[in-house]
Amino acid sequence: MFWMDRVAFSPSASTDNAYAILGDENIREEVANLVASVDAPVIGVSATELADFIESIARIRAGAREMRVFVADAHARTIGERDEPVVITAAEQVQIVRNENVALQPDITLPVEEVGLISAINTGARRVGHGSQAAIVQLAAAGLLMRSEQGEFTFAFAVGAAATAAGLIIFGFLVPATVFPALSDDTWTGVFPRLARRMLPFTFVFALVSIGVGALAYFGTSGLRQRRARSTPLATSRYREPQRWTR
Repeated sequence: MFWMDRVAFSPSASTDNAYAILGDENIREEVANLVASVDAPVIGVSATELADFIESIARIRAGAREMRVFVADAHARTIGERDEPVVITAAEQVQIVRNENVALQPDITLPVEEVGLISAINTGARRVGHGSQAAIVQLAAAGLLMRSEQGEFTFAFAVGAAATAAGLIIFGFLVPATVFPALSDDTWTGVFPRLARRMLPFTFVFALVSIGVGALAYFGTSGLRQRRARSTPLATSRYREPQRWTR
């Protein structure tokens, strides 16, 4: 849950995030067409020509850097973390269309609305993530105190590490990339698969680290159990001759 929150529910006005999000064709077209419909008459070019130019700008990192603020605001509004409308200011329009003639244009409002189900998942995931951190501490303390000499704690840790690796892949990539876009036909739900793909290398690295740590704990526990089993003396009562009682 913590990693899914970092991947899908942490809006950031960074160039990397904006560049990834604007890689979605539908989002890029919506931004380009909206800005072109307002600014093309001022510049004196056709809306189609200007939209094509804006799309070409959005495909490069330098262009994404100029759009990063309103892209992050749109992301925040989609997941229910922003109540104010998402606007493209006149200063941003100048950088997007590369023309000073639009410097006095009014702000352009992007038609981005909160997606109720995704907003609910965002709230729930954050609460589960925070609650789980406290539970992990309590369970770890209990595991250390309860029969840790027999290796149950390290074995449970190994199983937990393997489950964490699976959870990272499922909730850090598969759910944002496939489930979230299916919850709504809103254009801006396209942010989730784009961000999931951007963070995929980190997700795989963390999953592999979890698997490695779990494997070390598991094999270490197996060796410990085998050594203990060999060193534990057999109960002498198993080999004691039956007593014969006489009067």
